[in-house]
Amino acid sequence: MLQEVLNINLQTNTRSQADVITDVTPASDEQLVQAVLDGDETAFAVIFERYTRPMTRVVSRFFRERSDIEEFVQQSFTKAYFSLKKYRGGEENSFPAWMTRIAVNVCYDEFRRRGRRAENLVTDLSSDESDYLETVADGRKPSVERQLAARQLTEKILSVLDEQDRIAMTLVYSEDYSLSEVAEAIGISTSNLKSRLFRCRNQIKSRFGHLFK
Repeated sequence: MLQEVLNINLQTNTRSQADVITDVTPASDEQLVQAVLDGDETAFAVIFERYTRPMTRVVSRFFRERSDIEEFVQQSFTKAYFSLKKYRGGEENSFPAWMTRIAVNVCYDEFRRRGRRAENLVTDLSSDESDYLETVADGRKPSVERQLAARQLTEKILSVLDEQDRIAMTLVYSEDYSLSEVAEAIGISTSNLKSRLFRCRNQIKSRFGHLFK
């Protein structure tokens, strides 16, 4: 059953299956977890559909190749499935943060296995990225094409950070996680996270500040 759940296309549709299931399945994450633990494996299909998109976003911050993203999203769900009995829940350990932590750890494990840091994307700016910076500097609204350039530029800027700092910045500023959720996801205290974010912002300003003038 688990393999059947995992063997689905990860492409994003206009209206995802997760949206449909959520509409007709008001069960909370905790109820779904308990249902899986009670032997209802179809409940994990709902979890999978509900979290495929957010898990894909997290993994894509570490890897660029589609095959890598799909592989490590599936590994993350497999690890989550076999770790559900360890999930304790509670206000300080939300299910989204727990799932995020699993995905982050899967990515870290792969980096260690490959013996390298996150893919270094820092190169000279492309013409699209330069145009995007000029557009923003002039106070104009970027086109769709330049919004893509903005994402590419963001990836280049964040790639100067180490893996843990990069995912922290991404989750806080791009994925709209709370500080407590991000701290829980990467295994540090909230105060430590605040210090890291402050240091990261200064590091980015020091290296790339001239691009935003």
